[in-house]
Amino acid sequence: MKTEQAPRGTVRLRGERNGVAIVVDVPKGPWDARVRPWMATDLLEAYTAGRQRVDAGNLEAGIAFWDQPTRRVEPQAAPGLRPWMLLQVSEAWSKGGQGDKARAALQAALAEAGDAQTRVAVWEALGESYGNANAMARESSFRSALEVGEAAWGESLQVASTSAKLGNLLRWRNRLDEAEKLLDRALEIRQRWAPDSLEVADSLNQLCGIAWVRGDAETISELARRALPIQERWAPDSLGMAATLHRLALAAILRGRFEEATTLLQRELAIQERRAPDSLDVALSLATLGSIANRFGDVEAATELHLRALAIRQRLAPDSTGMASSLNNLGDMARDRGDLAAAAEHYRRALAIWAKVAPNGLGVAANLNSVGAIARLQGKPDEAWNLHHRALEICRRLAPGGLEEAESLSPLGLIAEARGDLNLALDLYQQAQAIHERLAPGTFREAQTLQHLGRLYRRMHRADEAARFLYRAVDALEAQVGTLGGSPELQATFRAQHAEIYRDAIAIELQRGHAAEAFHLMERSRARSFLALLAERDLELSGELPATLERSRRDNAARYDQTLSELSHWTPAAGETAREKLNRELSRLRRERDEIAVEIRKASPRLAALRQPQPLDLAAARNVLDPGTLALSYSVGETRTALFAVTREGGLRVKTLPIGEERLRRDVERFLERVRQPAVDAGADDLARSLYRVLLAPVADLVGKSQRLLILPDGPLHRLPFGALVREAGGRRQYLTEWKPLHTALSLTVYGTLRASAAEPRRAADPSRLVAFADPKYPQGVKSGGEGRDAAHRSLGLGLRGFNWAALPYTRREVERIAKVYPQARLYLGEEATEERAKSVGRDARVVHFATHSYIDDRTPLDSALVLTIPDELPAGRDNGLLQVWEIFEGLRLDADLVVLSSCESALGRELNGEGLIGLTRAFQYAGARSVVATLWSVSDQVTAELMARFHRHYAAGLPKDEALRQAQIELIRKPVRITTANGRTVETDASAPFFWAAFQLFGDRR
Repeated sequence: MKTEQAPRGTVRLRGERNGVAIVVDVPKGPWDARVRPWMATDLLEAYTAGRQRVDAGNLEAGIAFWDQPTRRVEPQAAPGLRPWMLLQVSEAWSKGGQGDKARAALQAALAEAGDAQTRVAVWEALGESYGNANAMARESSFRSALEVGEAAWGESLQVASTSAKLGNLLRWRNRLDEAEKLLDRALEIRQRWAPDSLEVADSLNQLCGIAWVRGDAETISELARRALPIQERWAPDSLGMAATLHRLALAAILRGRFEEATTLLQRELAIQERRAPDSLDVALSLATLGSIANRFGDVEAATELHLRALAIRQRLAPDSTGMASSLNNLGDMARDRGDLAAAAEHYRRALAIWAKVAPNGLGVAANLNSVGAIARLQGKPDEAWNLHHRALEICRRLAPGGLEEAESLSPLGLIAEARGDLNLALDLYQQAQAIHERLAPGTFREAQTLQHLGRLYRRMHRADEAARFLYRAVDALEAQVGTLGGSPELQATFRAQHAEIYRDAIAIELQRGHAAEAFHLMERSRARSFLALLAERDLELSGELPATLERSRRDNAARYDQTLSELSHWTPAAGETAREKLNRELSRLRRERDEIAVEIRKASPRLAALRQPQPLDLAAARNVLDPGTLALSYSVGETRTALFAVTREGGLRVKTLPIGEERLRRDVERFLERVRQPAVDAGADDLARSLYRVLLAPVADLVGKSQRLLILPDGPLHRLPFGALVREAGGRRQYLTEWKPLHTALSLTVYGTLRASAAEPRRAADPSRLVAFADPKYPQGVKSGGEGRDAAHRSLGLGLRGFNWAALPYTRREVERIAKVYPQARLYLGEEATEERAKSVGRDARVVHFATHSYIDDRTPLDSALVLTIPDELPAGRDNGLLQVWEIFEGLRLDADLVVLSSCESALGRELNGEGLIGLTRAFQYAGARSVVATLWSVSDQVTAELMARFHRHYAAGLPKDEALRQAQIELIRKPVRITTANGRTVETDASAPFFWAAFQLFGDRR
């Protein structure tokens, strides 16, 4: 046999078979070739016939073909042939699930094995045949193979291979020190005899497994980065290289670098889906990506990924550790959504698998911690203590000082603290923190432990130490957010999950009397992802990005619109399966859109170098305010709410309000239930007075001295119409909007950033251009009014037949009246009120007004939309008529003083702690609107037209926006509205109830 090899290229093998010359080219990469001993012609024919039957699944017949001729072979004539044939028989029985017959064949082979090479091969095969069923017998077989190899060859490559197999087995049996010695030995031999080989890369990867158990991200990364170049040279795009990418991803996860981990996992998954689709390796990659998505709070993506992984594992390995991991993942998601019973059942099933496959291993410890967390949440502290303590004992025996030990220590600290044993709790937290500081600095794990320590020190009346640890917790959280990657929405969701860290830090600074520092912390906690978006919005990236990315973005948008259109035409006759398929495709396209956005940010050098706006301190925040403006910033905590009252002239006053989030949310919802009814309600009045007393009365003197209010809400207050709150003034009831003009912002940092985009806003009376959209055209033959909604309301419902909508005749009259007060106006009515025209409004429009339906999606807020003219069909290149939030963020750019969203619930969206409501209002502010007027509930078509006409009249006459809106609202409160009906009659309507006017809020610059 002769060989030739081009450097890093194909290997050419030349030889003979039956006297005929043959040449075989083997491409670069791991060889997957079967070899056999030389056989006489009759024996070869029998072997070939048997192989054909075995490969076809007919084991009995195939093995019978092998048996008879093999018996006639004399050992002297063909040494090793009979043991080799018995190895084939064992392999066939094993694949057929006949483990006992497989081992019997191997025992027979062992009896006939004369040379060391054959004996080692048989011992190793015997060890593999036991699988996980008999770990002790498996270990004994590998040790026998190792003894034979050592005696025959000493420190050889064969001994390295056997050492690696035994080391991996001991690692799974949680004997890490023994395993590490064997794997180190295998690496040392391979580096000596086959440096820069795939075997060396394999050893490096195996040692990564030891470091993973110990939570040593630095060692995992160092070993895997040594292995990867070897595999890229000799086996690119191989499953071995995919495994190395997975280990690098695990190291990134331990360090909290989720963007890096996601990129590595996606590379790994691409290789696996080409080389081994629907394999257990694919399931592992899917599950790991699912865990990252769940950490981001992307429940939809996490659920889909985990269920795909679970389906593969259920089919291929229903009793494996991978199956246990899938059950754990599903348990985590059930716990996060508050379904403790479902979580406990998932954890229980996972624990049963771990206890069977790897009893007293780290998998058992992790599951004990999960079950313990459920017990603690269910109010069973003693049971939880015992479970976490058992987990701690396992961790300290198998992987002392590892991250899993810290995951046991922290919940034990929580239980000790709840029992009042503060010194024990302190000791447990400190032990956990020492591990996190060493292995996971700047991650959410460290942030949580630092928060526990800060809270405990506060409870122990050690305020300075509490503040120190809580500041460190905030810093760790922000460091983690900086390495997350992903879309800004996902980063915002992650930050919202840990918003209590900021609130704890604010509370301790207020306790220490450091009001300015507390205010700065609050600004650090607010709308940070939106601030990052605002910093990049004016960068023109055209020509800077690869054409492939631009094309991908356009293709994704077109496919999304087409899928949404198909969903809107779905009927029950098509079946639920069809609708589920379309919804899954929408979810996939949303994820793809986020991935494209991330790639765009990476590809743009200017985006990469962009510095994000920093939160304002108190001095800078005061300078943002106009003279006479009182900013009221709320921080809603679990049991108390902090109110920061800031003015340009007088500085800062802080009040602690005796109401927490749960009660405040309940009171706001009760108020909204009543105020959303089109009649004056005594119950609503009582609630309005109560909320005023709690939220504003403590600073009523400052309100009285101010000219206007800037509301900076938090939590449930984002949905509260402050203007409808009631106070007593001179013996009569007075709405807050009758007393002071109001406007709203997410934070003073955001407020200042938006105002900075136009230092001197242009006045409405200057030569200007109004662009307005109203009375869009909708397809014929659909139900009117949406699902159960009044046709007079400007809302879009989602019913069984997809999207349903009704005409809004008063919107045409509304914009025609508004247009009369602007020197220049362009109206798009009926068929002309298209999404394409809305996207092309341009930077010369000063005032943009939409009088349409709206659709608010709390679950996926980027899909919320203004509903413009809907085409009957959706040809290629045509928009679907829904101007969605993601499209506004992506492509709409304005330079507008004012955008009015005269539609239902246009101010609403998904509520995120610290970020506010993600929806249309935020999208238009990002697009370039310095102010947005939007609504908190479903508004009346007729009265809204009247309110909007009055608002624009006052604004065009020169009033600031907040005062113009206030005057329009006061007019509705104090005098009946004259409305012309569809048949031409004029009627008077009492529109004094808050339902008609209080939904409208002004967001952003008041000027």
